Amino acid sequence: PGLSLPVSIMSGATEPDNLTEEEAQRLEEEHFLKVTRALRFYAQHLTERVQRARTSFLRFSSRHQSLLPRFLPKLEQFSSAIVANQRVLDAIADHGHMFTSGPPSTDETGAVGTLAAPRPAQFDMDKVYTTVKQFVRDWAAEGQLERDACYGPIIDCLEKLFPPESRGAAQVLVPGAGLGRLAFDIAARGFSCQGNEWSMYMLLASNWILNGRSGMHHTTIYPFAHMFCNNFGADDQLRPVAIPDVDTFGLPPTSNFSMAAGDFLEIYNERDKWDAVATCFFLDTARNVIAYIERIWNILRPGMYWINFGPLLYHFDDNLDAPSIELSYQEIRQLLIDIGFDLTHEQYPLRCGYITNPRSMMQMEYNCVFFVAQKPNVPCDPGDAAGGHTAGAPAGVPPRGSPGAAPATAASPGHL
Repeated sequence: PGLSLPVSIMSGATEPDNLTEEEAQRLEEEHFLKVTRALRFYAQHLTERVQRARTSFLRFSSRHQSLLPRFLPKLEQFSSAIVANQRVLDAIADHGHMFTSGPPSTDETGAVGTLAAPRPAQFDMDKVYTTVKQFVRDWAAEGQLERDACYGPIIDCLEKLFPPESRGAAQVLVPGAGLGRLAFDIAARGFSCQGNEWSMYMLLASNWILNGRSGMHHTTIYPFAHMFCNNFGADDQLRPVAIPDVDTFGLPPTSNFSMAAGDFLEIYNERDKWDAVATCFFLDTARNVIAYIERIWNILRPGMYWINFGPLLYHFDDNLDAPSIELSYQEIRQLLIDIGFDLTHEQYPLRCGYITNPRSMMQMEYNCVFFVAQKPNVPCDPGDAAGGHTAGAPAGVPPRGSPGAAPATAASPGHL
C-alpha cells in the first residue's frame, strides 16, 4: 500500500489565504515537530504518572502499605511496558519524515522542556494515548468486535451494491480513515479505495503500520498502560496486544489502495468522480456539516452511494475559536432529502463503542445511525434541489445500463 500526499499537511485548519509559501511551509514544519515531540515524550509523561502513584502510596501509613504488598512491585512492571510503547512511537516518528520537505530537524530530538523543545501540552499527550489505543480498534484481534459493529455494515453494503467483477473499477473514498483499516479492508475486497485523514497523529501511525514492516503480530504494545481507573484485574492495565492481526503487505499486486493526507474539504473538489463515499465516525468531525454533505453530493457520480455509520459527537461544539453548528440527526436527514439524496436505507439505533477497553469496568457505547444515500442518476444542483426520497420509497435508482448507473447485477438498495 502507498500513502500519497496530494496536498500539504496541516493540523486540520485551513491555511489563511494571505500566507506565503514559505510561511505555510514553516507552519507545517512546526506542527510536524509538535506532534513528533509529543510521540517521543510518551515515556517521560507516563513515567511521571507512575511516580505520582508511587509517591501517593508511600504517603500511606505503614499499616496500610503492608496490606498491599504487591502494589510497588506492580508499579515496577510499568517500566518494560513503557519502554515497549516508546519504541513503537519512536519508530512512528522516525518513519514520518516523508511528511516534511527536508531532513529531520535538530529541534525534534532536543531535550523536551527546553526552549527549543517545549513540554507537550496535556491535550497533545491525550492524542498520543488515543493513537496507541487506536491500534487496538484497527489492527488487533481484540478490536474485531468493534470493527464488525461499525465497519461491517459498510463493507457488507458495498459488497451488495457492487458484484466482484465490477469492484476493481469502483472508486471508493473513505474520509476520516484514521489508521486505515476500513480503507484497507475495502481494498482487500477488490475495490479501488483511497483513505483520507487530516490528523497528523493518525497519518504518522497509519503510515508506519501500512508501510513500515510486513507480517502479522510483529509488534507488541501495551495500549491501556495509561488507564489507571476502572481496572477489574490487577494485570488488565498492562496486558499486551499484538499488532497487526493481518499482513498489511498482503494485498494482491493488482490492488489500488492509497491514503491521502489533508483536509477533506480542501482535497476533494472534482465533481462526479467517486462511486461510493464511506464515512464511519466522520460526519461529526465537521465544523459545518452542511459543507460535508454538499461536498459528498458533488464528488459522487450520478447514481452512486454515500454509506454512513456513526454518532453525532461534534468535535468542535466547545471550541470558542471556530464556528460550529451541531445538528440533530433528524435535521441532517432532512438536509439530505432537500439537497436531493434518496435515502435508500436507514437503521437506528446500532450500538457501537469507540476504542473501548473491553476489560474496563466502564463501557461507553453510542447509539449510531447507519444510512445509505443515493445521488439520483439525473441530479439537480444542491442549491436547487427539489428534494430526494426517503427509505421505503427508493426512487431515483438508475436504470440498468444507463451512464453512471450501478452495475447491472447490483442489489437493489432497498434490500441492503
